[in-house]
Amino acid sequence: MSDDLDPELEYVLLNKRDAKVYQVPPAASASGHKASDWKEAIWRGNVRVVARGKEVSIRLLDSGSGNLFAQCVIPNAQYDSYVERVVDSSRYWVLKIVNGQRHAFIGFGFSDRNDAFDFNACLADFKANFVDKVHEARAAAEMPTKDLSLKEGQTITVSLPGKGGRRREKAAGYEASMLAPPPSSTGASSIPSIQAPASAAYVAPAPAGDADDFADFADFQSAAATGSQ
Repeated sequence: MSDDLDPELEYVLLNKRDAKVYQVPPAASASGHKASDWKEAIWRGNVRVVARGKEVSIRLLDSGSGNLFAQCVIPNAQYDSYVERVVDSSRYWVLKIVNGQRHAFIGFGFSDRNDAFDFNACLADFKANFVDKVHEARAAAEMPTKDLSLKEGQTITVSLPGKGGRRREKAAGYEASMLAPPPSSTGASSIPSIQAPASAAYVAPAPAGDADDFADFADFQSAAATGSQ
């Protein structure tokens, strides 16, 4: 997604029939408007929600002619400032209609609860999926990147896993097997000899730098190559 939405293209987000408009009296309390205070609808027709760039327009259109009855323009999809839900219903709102320096408020809603849900969801989705994501992408692009390069005098120490570890274990095991048992507590002067079974062949410990060391290093190289991919 680009940093800015194309201001020349219009996207129709919602089309609904049987929308209603009401004359709104002053709010009876500080909590907000109540749809139960409204009288009969003063207009019925279609509603179309259209996005252009970061702007959303709620257009009220005559059912027959398609002429524009009223339009609520919401800049930057900040619909909370232009679309206020009433306190006693989920199907009605108060729209702020702006004309130059003047503005007026009208009641707006649907008879069908599903239509009302779709209307509310399309406004929220546009703000979350377009405007907010554009702002997040722009903020991420402006964040400075962290310098991970080595500075002068800095070094990296790499420990080879298993280097010499298995050899010490093997050597220790071999040396332990060649030690004679301690003298008997009975004071016997003879020390029994240790004899390997006839079928076992004696294998001398490999000198330093043999194939095991190379295998350890090869294992390390293989693991490092796999991790770098």
